[in-house]
Amino acid sequence: LTVGRWLLSLSPSFLSLASCGQRVSVKPRNRDSSGILGGEAADIREFPWQVRILHNRRHLCGGSVLSKWWVLTAAHCFYRITESYNLVITHSVSNVSITNSTAVRVDKLITHPYFDSWLLDNDIALLLLQSPLPLGVKNSPICVSEVTDLCKWTNCWVTGWGFTSVTNASLSPTLQKVSIKLMQQHKCSNTMPLITRNMLCAGHKRGGKDACQGDSGGPLVCQKKKKTDIWYQVGIISWGLGCGQKNLPGVYTKVANYLLWISKETRLAGKPYVYEKDSGAS
Repeated sequence: LTVGRWLLSLSPSFLSLASCGQRVSVKPRNRDSSGILGGEAADIREFPWQVRILHNRRHLCGGSVLSKWWVLTAAHCFYRITESYNLVITHSVSNVSITNSTAVRVDKLITHPYFDSWLLDNDIALLLLQSPLPLGVKNSPICVSEVTDLCKWTNCWVTGWGFTSVTNASLSPTLQKVSIKLMQQHKCSNTMPLITRNMLCAGHKRGGKDACQGDSGGPLVCQKKKKTDIWYQVGIISWGLGCGQKNLPGVYTKVANYLLWISKETRLAGKPYVYEKDSGAS
């Protein structure tokens, strides 16, 4: 069991940072085969919601920016951690070897009360930051959606600094991205053991492209087929049987199932997160 896993074109709406799920246009880099697993190098401006979570200055997991106060991640990242002490997030950089990356301390760690560390059900957590994130081109929030019909999503990607090979247990120094396909729930349940309604599967039948260890807690983001100008977080990297194995997709926490929980917990913490409801939206 593997846990875990040129010129800029700016729109006025992005410049105002009033909306989630927006990013600038970035000229693709030359392909780097040593990816997340079968991926390529990414610019943080392509995925400005991506952050790293560090514990005692060491890489712990990935995460995503929900708002200037909140980061979304996986509960299993904190299996042996109960307090926010010595937790920080870094943001706005693609290359983690850059020493001047901006770090923000975590004020509060909130894991789902029904997180099951054996089944990895309810694998979701929130981090409240001690100070607000300075939002910008390299650091902006991702949208969430109530839409649960996987057929409505397209152009899905996962990102992270995790292992680049199943035989090389080392983190990638640069942010990696890989395009993956969502799997219908019944196929997911038939393919993978112990799948709950709070999980979804994504990957490739032939394998070779997947999240891996060190990517855990990071976002699976997609666009709606009829609204391709906005990015939404559909899943959280949770677990898998190995990495990139044939006919064994990665398993992700289904974010749509937790929007009410997120709203409740952020409100109770005094920094309410409000998302735009889009039930039935295509």
